[in-house]
Amino acid sequence: MICEKSLCTGCFACYNICPQNAIDMKEDNLGYIYPVINQEKCTNCGLCKKVCPSINKQEFTYPKKCYASCSNNEKIRKESTSGGVATVFSIYIINHGGIVYGACFENGGSVKHIRVDNLTDLNRLKGSKYVHSYINNTFKLVKRDLLNKKTVLFIGTPCQIAGLKKFLMKDYEQLYLIDLICHGVPSQRFLKDEMKEELGNCKIDNISFRCDEGYYMQMIKDGKVIYKKERNMSPYFDGFMNSLFNRENCYACIYARPERTSDITIGDFWGLKSDSKLYNSKNKGVSVCLPITDKGMKLIRSCEKEILLEERSFEEAVNGNTQLRMPSVKNNNEYRKFKKYYKKYGFYKAYKKATVYTRFKRKIKKNIIVNKIYKALKGDKNE
Repeated sequence: MICEKSLCTGCFACYNICPQNAIDMKEDNLGYIYPVINQEKCTNCGLCKKVCPSINKQEFTYPKKCYASCSNNEKIRKESTSGGVATVFSIYIINHGGIVYGACFENGGSVKHIRVDNLTDLNRLKGSKYVHSYINNTFKLVKRDLLNKKTVLFIGTPCQIAGLKKFLMKDYEQLYLIDLICHGVPSQRFLKDEMKEELGNCKIDNISFRCDEGYYMQMIKDGKVIYKKERNMSPYFDGFMNSLFNRENCYACIYARPERTSDITIGDFWGLKSDSKLYNSKNKGVSVCLPITDKGMKLIRSCEKEILLEERSFEEAVNGNTQLRMPSVKNNNEYRKFKKYYKKYGFYKAYKKATVYTRFKRKIKKNIIVNKIYKALKGDKNE
């Protein structure tokens, strides 16, 4: 291993930098992906260690400002996960001849980063993926575009941003980096397990975790939703939200902190207070937008006509979003049980056996709330 397995983020920096193509990214028995060195090809040049963000010092910067924000285009907001700000930035870059890189759902259940140079394909990047996106060779493509004097926008998790920066080894004025406030990433295998359990060998076109009704796991084929479950009823979605099976490094993430590594940080503005002029728009999606560098502020200012911006205190954003303060918390007991049972029984049984106590408590709590509502309504009728 290039770094300790528990620290590896699967960022693909080592994979992209190796001049001998001696590094393969392979899944372990739980589907988490890690670099494996082919010793027959390796020349011990040391570049893989030089670009590994887990063993090299990172630079962190406190945000310059904090904004509550959203696109002023209703169609973009409706089609986006949060306020649609990432889409606005992406459209601006492409309209000015640039390239956008981001995560895309592929037919069959895979999620990977792709290169987009037109507005039509930009739609493939919309929506939260809630899973580890494979970078593959896109770091090399980013460098090629930069050397060809292209403006580039790269959107990813903080560890992917850190990996790209280490890979490039220098700053480029025309490169804009946006990191997403990250909850942690499970392996793609678990997502595919639920797809196979529910749909067999049916190949879906897209997946969604949010809709007008709230948080739902939706699988889409030919433009139609063919599978839909509320968050707590979907084993994958519930496991993700409760940090049941993140990558090991996610539980000790060095990027889950107020200081950031990108040019702009974006995410949902959880905890937005009622005195905000955007507060009543929360059901349509409101983003927290944190300019980290002068370059990030420049991009925001360039898109001012396309987005609604309201300056807020950074403390408000931090207090409302745990991942701006600390990594996701591991339930050691459930995590250990899930890994043990997964190897023996597969995804569904492992989820049910590992979370039986949590789901029981949730059911009791729901029944208590229902009973209170029933008694309150009954009391009103008696009056």
